[in-house]
Amino acid sequence: MDKPRPGKTRVTSVSLRAETLEAIRARAGRQGVSSYIEEAVQRQLQREAIDEYIAAAEAEHGPVDPAEVSDRAERIRAHHAAHRAAHRGESAPADAA
Repeated sequence: MDKPRPGKTRVTSVSLRAETLEAIRARAGRQGVSSYIEEAVQRQLQREAIDEYIAAAEAEHGPVDPAEVSDRAERIRAHHAAHRAAHRGESAPADAA
């Protein structure tokens, strides 16, 4: 394990399919199985919290318009492209502003 995880830990037992555990061990490397699983579970908890937040927002405000999401995502990408270009001394694309 490269560095200790912050926070209090407790030992528990989980059952995993043999193939799953082998795959985790192959990917975890020096990080260790426990750290690998901890990080994976934390990501899943974050995803579930985001899903719950979106469900609550949609219940209050209605569903999100996919076209609006796509438009805003494109504007964000263009903004970041212009920002990166400015830091490299390049001129930004005309539609990136």
